[in-house]
Amino acid sequence: MKFIITNLLFLITICFSNSTYSQSSFTDTISVITYNVNNYGTPSSGSCPTTGSPLRHGYLKNILQYLQSPDIIGFEKIYGTPNTFCTDTIRMKVMDSICKGCYSNTVYTNVSGYKKTNMLFYKNTKFGYLGTIGIYTADNNISDINLHKLYYKSPSLPTTHDTIFLNVIVVHDKSGSGVSDSATRSTEIGGAMSWLAKNVHQSGNYIIMGDFNTQSSNEGCFQQMINNTDTLIQFYDPPNQLGLWSANPTAFSMYLTQSTRTTDPGDCASTSGMNNRYDHLLLNRPIMNGYKNIQYIAGSYKVVGQDGLHYNQAINASPTNNSVPPNVLNSLYLMSEHLPVAVKLIISKPKNSLPVNFLSFRATYLHYKVSLEWSVGNDDETNYYVIERSMDRENYFVLDSIFATQHNRGKYSYFDRNLSENKTLYYRIKQYHKNGSVQYSTVQIITINSIYQALNIYPNPLKNTLAFDVESIDNGLASVDIINSVGQVVMHIKTVLATGIQHQSIDVAKLLHGVYLLKLTTLHNSYSAKFIVE
Repeated sequence: MKFIITNLLFLITICFSNSTYSQSSFTDTISVITYNVNNYGTPSSGSCPTTGSPLRHGYLKNILQYLQSPDIIGFEKIYGTPNTFCTDTIRMKVMDSICKGCYSNTVYTNVSGYKKTNMLFYKNTKFGYLGTIGIYTADNNISDINLHKLYYKSPSLPTTHDTIFLNVIVVHDKSGSGVSDSATRSTEIGGAMSWLAKNVHQSGNYIIMGDFNTQSSNEGCFQQMINNTDTLIQFYDPPNQLGLWSANPTAFSMYLTQSTRTTDPGDCASTSGMNNRYDHLLLNRPIMNGYKNIQYIAGSYKVVGQDGLHYNQAINASPTNNSVPPNVLNSLYLMSEHLPVAVKLIISKPKNSLPVNFLSFRATYLHYKVSLEWSVGNDDETNYYVIERSMDRENYFVLDSIFATQHNRGKYSYFDRNLSENKTLYYRIKQYHKNGSVQYSTVQIITINSIYQALNIYPNPLKNTLAFDVESIDNGLASVDIINSVGQVVMHIKTVLATGIQHQSIDVAKLLHGVYLLKLTTLHNSYSAKFIVE
């Protein structure tokens, strides 16, 4: 199979407890850039003496320092050999010099076999990494089009495991201005969009960015993104600068990204001057409107080093380009014939206006039903609870209601048996008080999966302790194996199960970071589920 899937759990079941923390608000601004660093890492040659120059590490460092250490950085067209250049070398030579130990990278892939590859770096203080999947790898003339899944490390994450997901797709399309080149780009993006159409079934935060080599927004590849009939995977150009970019560059002068020079400084790259808008950073509707806790900051879209006065010229030609400091301008000129594109986003979670007395709320999917359990600290002023379920985390429907027990501490449970396979469900409890006020629990996420229906791991990702629920039909001795990503059993223990639902936990503090499989074997059955150790 021509796909590489590493550390991937697209939808994880998250358990929430101590909702006092989960209701706390936070707001953070993050920066995202995409940058075609053409031939970065290519060895120098007699005809291209500066292609592999170590000076390029310094140029990139200047640019990223000026951008104040962006939180997410997508690089396109890095020389793919050795593959450690895309990961270790860039991280050690550049990223660590900006912020020591702050950056991590996604996995290296080159399924297509093209000589140049893409890479995503992210600040590990703000984001965690769930995995990478190749969504179009069928063309050996371009780099793999990969989707990288990140999660935001919110202030309450250690206690609530409540987080926000961000999906970043990095692209390098085929170059060329001919009709056949445009058709190839349409096939490439069409393949990626087809994958999204088949696999994205709920609203989420998606970015697609990179070097699309597009001549205009009328191209088939671009239309498949901005005019897709499936609104879940429809993307938007944040500055809304659509039109004939290459045919009319003066009308889009602030958004042109290539080329930074008109003469070759020694890297044998393009010398056409600033006349094309090849590089883009497109956002989907939830990010444009802030539906899913991430929102585009209006007016923040910027082509770094573009002053709008140098179309058909080098960026350092007369008149003086004052959009960036002189040393940054020089670095942009020499680093690549493309300019970076940057946006800023707000990640936030609003605070509920009412105090919360939920002590815990947990959802478990076992054997074709969802078990909901919650407890509250003070039930005296509560009339009843309403159990609500949603398919998209926006529109909730009432499942049932339960009257309060009127005790000081109340514990409640509810089973949702009206399920269908391959769906992600969102649950919350609505608490009605005697004075007419209403407040909500946190939201529980459950993925209906017929393969792992009898075993649930929480929290996921985890650190030192692996806790799981299992609904066993056997009574007696069982074995637990923890298997790493290369198939090795790294932990083996024995346990005893009774018939029915049980809660158990394992100390996994000695496990290295990565993705593991928990395999639970009883006399007549075997259950398994994946988990991530941070």
